[in-house]
This record gives sequence, C-alpha cells and structure tokens, in this order.
Amino acid sequence: MIPNSRAIWILFGLFLSGLCLWLFLRDTNWEELSLALRKADYVYVLPAVLVTFLTYLVRGIRWELLILPIKKVSFMNAFSAISIGFMANHLLPARAGEIIRCVVLSKKEDMRTTGVFATVVMERLLDSVSLIIFATVVLAALTHHGPGQFYPDTSTTSNPAGGDMLLFNQLKRGIVILGGVCLVTVVILIFLDVYKEKAVGLVDRLFFFLPHAVKDRLLHLLESFVQGMKVLKNIRQVLWLSFLSFGLWILFVVAMVILGYSFEIEIPFAGMCFVCICISLAVALPQAPAYIGVFHFAVQKSLEIFHVALPVAQSFAIVLWAISIFTSVALGTFFLWKEGLSFSQIVKVQGVSDKNIG
Repeated sequence: MIPNSRAIWILFGLFLSGLCLWLFLRDTNWEELSLALRKADYVYVLPAVLVTFLTYLVRGIRWELLILPIKKVSFMNAFSAISIGFMANHLLPARAGEIIRCVVLSKKEDMRTTGVFATVVMERLLDSVSLIIFATVVLAALTHHGPGQFYPDTSTTSNPAGGDMLLFNQLKRGIVILGGVCLVTVVILIFLDVYKEKAVGLVDRLFFFLPHAVKDRLLHLLESFVQGMKVLKNIRQVLWLSFLSFGLWILFVVAMVILGYSFEIEIPFAGMCFVCICISLAVALPQAPAYIGVFHFAVQKSLEIFHVALPVAQSFAIVLWAISIFTSVALGTFFLWKEGLSFSQIVKVQGVSDKNIG
C-alpha cells in the first residue's frame, strides 16, 4: 500500500471510530451506566477471560496447521507470534499486527516472510467463509422466530420492530457482500493453483511497466501464495481447519454468554451469536486502534433488538471490550518479554515488514 493511501485509510478509520463512539455515547445516562457497572456480578469475568484465552490457543493450532505444507513449525513459536501480532493489531493502526506476526515467526523459524503471509491470507479466508455459514444459520434461526417473540414487551426499547428488521436486512446484505468477496477470492486462488504458470505469465504481462526488481518481488509473492495453499489439497486437514474455524466462533459466543450473566442479560444463544456476528463485521472495517467506538456501537445496537436496556448494553460492551483488549495485550506483552523484544522494536518491524511483503 502506498503511503498516501495508507494515510487515507488510517484517517478514515479514525473518523469512523470517532463517529461510532459519539453514537455510542450520545444518549448515555451516566448515572444509570455507572449503576449498571456497579451492580454487575464480576465473578463471571474470569471464566470469560479464560475462554477468550482459549481462542488464542485455537488460533495458534490452526495457524501451525496452515503453515505445515511450507514447514513444520513449533506450536509455541506460532502461538508467540500470533499473540504479539494480535496485540499489535489492537495497539497499532492499519492491522499492522498481521504482517508483524509473519515477520516474528519467519525470523524464529528461518522462513520467507511472503510464504508465511500467504498462510495469514488463507486464515482470513477461512474466518470469512466460516462466518458466512455461521451467520446464515443464525439469521435463519432468528428470522424464523423473530427477535420480538423472545421479548414481546417493547416498552424498554426505543427501536420499533421495523428497526429490528432493518438491522437484520442490513446484516444480510453485509453477509452477501462478504460472500461475494470470498467467492471471487476462492476463484482467484483456484486459478493460481491450477494455472500457476499462466498466472505468473499474466502478471508478468499486466505489470510490464514496473521496474524489474519490483516485478520479480511481485511474482515471488504470487508463488508464495500458491505454496501457502497446499494445505487445502489434504481433505483431512481441510476438515480439521474447518472444525477449528467454527470452534472459534462458538468459543467467542460462549465467552459472551458467560459475561452476560454478570449483567443478567438473558437472550437466546442464537441472539448472542447474532451479537458476535455484528461485532465481527464491524471490526473488519477500517477504524482506530483497539476497535474503539466501532466495537462498542456494534454491541449496543445488536443488543437493542433483544430489548436489552441501554445502560446494560453499554456496560456489557465496555466490559467485553476490556476483556478482549486485556487478554490480547497481556498475552502479547508476555511473549514480547519471553522473546526479549520491546514494543518499540515491533513498531520498527512494521516498516521493515512492509518492504518484505510488498
């Protein structure tokens, strides 16, 4: 990404986060919010943190499996790199952690960064495909019953039933768009795999105007992506990867359900799945570090359709966000210490990694 477009991306993310934070706070009754936070039973926070920690273990296992066709790496090295990367994602702009974890692992395992980066792309594709299937099942369940049927008393919410359906329809459109992007990506990846030589020749002709060194780097990146796709040729590994990917979504929801007990939020399991889907789509947008504002607003609006009172929805969003950030930063900080690195060093890695990947 060229510097100007990167700056625009960051500025747009800051604007979007600021807008969502304002929307999240604009109707806040600070006394009621304070009361909701004080009344919460925080005994459930620790189990929610433990389940959130478990999601990082599952991510480490999945990433180790994705890298296997390139090289058999140590699980601890993969877990360390992914923990540092997710911490960087939360604290640095423009998803810098995705590249940082590739550089950290490639140095630990003496691998090419481009090859490792290809597995991150495959990881994101798995997340997207599993989210589409997960969301389709959840939306089918909720639209069949209708969220209002779970809580027929609408006096506790300012949103009419039409607002509920509007949010559902918007979410469906988001899923369709995501599905289209995934389909195009899968077709491109299949083409790259089946017609590798033709793809390389096509890229060579399309980018004839680039300097020779830049074009060679682009072709090398293309070959690394093809190598990273080898894991998909093993049916057993594909099934195991799919199981882990769906397991991640279930674990996210379980952590949210557990935390919901702290605030006496009693909505169906499918309802909490819906909240998880809204968060996942929201955090995919460009935004400020730590998902500030966007995360909170997504939780608040998705809980509204289940008639969760505004102060409770806001307090739940704040604590859920704090758990997510705390777990990520705690794990990342521990592995930075273990690897003998500092945060300033991984910030410098970001600049180096852009050169390695691009």
